[in-house]
Amino acid sequence: MARITWQPALETGHDRIDEEHQSLVAAINRLRDAMEAGKGPDEIEDLLVFLRDYTVRHFAMEEGLMIQYSYPGTAAHFAAHSNLVLQVSDLLAAHRAGQPRPLEAVLAFLETWLLGHIQNVDKELGNFLKNREGSA
Repeated sequence: MARITWQPALETGHDRIDEEHQSLVAAINRLRDAMEAGKGPDEIEDLLVFLRDYTVRHFAMEEGLMIQYSYPGTAAHFAAHSNLVLQVSDLLAAHRAGQPRPLEAVLAFLETWLLGHIQNVDKELGNFLKNREGSA
């Protein structure tokens, strides 16, 4: 896959969620750039740590909105978030143990997951929040 380009098709309609998604896209692009430039394991680890930590913070923000507005898809959305955090944590642990997964496979997984999640699950959340926050 090539670098991810932010485009209107990725917008959820919720400004804060979209801003944070743009940061996640930028982090994945930085990881791709590091891989293509042949950066060392320390830089790759730093990017994986940032991605894991930022994802956790972003998901907490989204989940707080879901709880605040009684989003009906909360349980499934939480489960999807938890699954990604576990997988990124596993990738980081393998990297630290000297058994890194091939970066191309890691990037393909992250890009596919993020784009699919944004375009499906998060768009539904964005529409729900737009309707709820507008009437709140």
